[in-house]
Amino acid sequence: MHYFRTAAALLATGVVFLCLYSTARADGFGAAGAAGAAGASFLRDLCLWAAIACLALAGFFVAYGSHLQHREKNLREQVWGLASPGVSPQEFLAARDRLTADGDFTGVYVIHNATRDLYYVGQSVRVVGRVTQHLTGHGNGDVYADLKYGDDFRISVVSLAQSGYASLDALERDAIAAYDAYGRGYNRTRGNRN
Repeated sequence: MHYFRTAAALLATGVVFLCLYSTARADGFGAAGAAGAAGASFLRDLCLWAAIACLALAGFFVAYGSHLQHREKNLREQVWGLASPGVSPQEFLAARDRLTADGDFTGVYVIHNATRDLYYVGQSVRVVGRVTQHLTGHGNGDVYADLKYGDDFRISVVSLAQSGYASLDALERDAIAAYDAYGRGYNRTRGNRN
């Protein structure tokens, strides 16, 4: 997460300021005379306060990043618990008629490129039909290209009616976040905001 990279950079900067502070205490930044000593004292104090600020901000970013990581883990477990077991594209297409015998359903679908560990999450009022479009070249072009070139894919679905979510958009947003489909996947947005 970028919060931890930011914390590491702030920590390193804080250490540099502490080193400068130590140097200033040892030789007064090479100050000569009363004016030089006053300037050296100011720079020494500035280095100390800058070090304190950097270290405090680093602590904040670590704490906030840990909070977000915990939240994402809980969300991931919640959404992953809702998803059906993954099936191959061939298994999905073979079961298409059985899945739609009582009519198609509303929900989200998760297409996982197991070869590259990339996810695509989408929503539809007719999930089976929409997934079929992706598998036959009428959906996300990047997913279809990787499928066509032989990458191993797994498909999971989540029915809105059985998810506990009131909104399809909210379910999709949480699924995109849970699978990190925007940050490291095929999704180009974080989901609808309606």
